[in-house]
Amino acid sequence: MRCLYCDKPIEKYTLYSFLLEPDELCIECRKKLKVKHRYLDLGEFKVESFFEYDSLFKSLLLQYKECGDEALKKVFLYELKSYLDIRYFGYKMIMVPSSKIKLQSRGFDHLEGIFEDVKLQKVKGLRMKEELCQEGKKFFERAKMADNYVYEGEKLAKVLIVDDMVTTGSSLRGVYRAMALHAGKIKVLSLAYKNYTLQS
Repeated sequence: MRCLYCDKPIEKYTLYSFLLEPDELCIECRKKLKVKHRYLDLGEFKVESFFEYDSLFKSLLLQYKECGDEALKKVFLYELKSYLDIRYFGYKMIMVPSSKIKLQSRGFDHLEGIFEDVKLQKVKGLRMKEELCQEGKKFFERAKMADNYVYEGEKLAKVLIVDDMVTTGSSLRGVYRAMALHAGKIKVLSLAYKNYTLQS
């Protein structure tokens, strides 16, 4: 077995990787992809996040999302799935939707792949009012996302909103506001954060 990032041979170096789940990264790459747990204060709510959006995380995410390397989907939540299952027990998970154009070009939903092994029930019903893509957009353009989501599903007692990245927070604000009309308790999770995102 070889590392999906650097292609070096992988040795089982922890009890977790030996007994429970093989890691798709070698020990050197896994050490570089270190969990840096943060809670980000976006005013209306806080976002739990695990990774800084550094060069390694960016490279892995782009390779997975934009190059279609679906084998990388298990890399991001390695050793975190059990934590999510326990911490958010009883919550239903809803994912920030990509634009239809992005879904068509990729051929898969990258968030569904990353979170497929998390045991929380996944729910549908969230969509964009207007098909907007944030890639390459400036701050004021991204801000439009804060009012660009609508939820058309069932009422939920507890919901966990998940996304891959938080930069300006506009998408998460939009989803939070849409879900606030239909959910009792809301938590928000993002895999990674930009280093300039407001932190508490």
